[in-house]
Amino acid sequence: MSLLPGFTNSSIFYVILGVILALLVNQGMAFALSTDMPIVAVESDSMVPTFYKGDILVLQGVPAEQLKVDDIIVFSPPNQDTPVVHRIIGINPDGTFQTKGDANPGQIWYEKSIKASQVHGKQIMIIPLLGWIKIITMEFILPNLVWMILGVALIGLVYVGNRSFRGGI
Repeated sequence: MSLLPGFTNSSIFYVILGVILALLVNQGMAFALSTDMPIVAVESDSMVPTFYKGDILVLQGVPAEQLKVDDIIVFSPPNQDTPVVHRIIGINPDGTFQTKGDANPGQIWYEKSIKASQVHGKQIMIIPLLGWIKIITMEFILPNLVWMILGVALIGLVYVGNRSFRGGI
């Protein structure tokens, strides 16, 4: 007997195991690469042609003094939830960084003085297209999840109502 109709207990176990393993791999990579954010999905085309929306970047944490012009970093701008992936174009006298997206015509205001504490890491590897899984989930599925559940419930009610109307139950 299964807790969820249509699923065996072993399939539920493997889904839970997969989620736990994914979290453990992420934490292991964070430890091994010395960063709080070892993997990020590119969410815009500001760095075309270096990489594209939907690519995955693997980051490594490095001390601020090892970062140099032309390094690609991921940082958190003030008052924003989404980290930014841009290229260092200059280092200010106070040790802060200036960045710009390769495809952007100019700098955004928050790119002119990025503190080392805002930097999550330096890009060390690109995995093309794999980030679309996260983007589709976060931009399309989760925001519309309530509507999808309501739609499925409505279809279920119509189906059950139709069967009982015909005397099929």
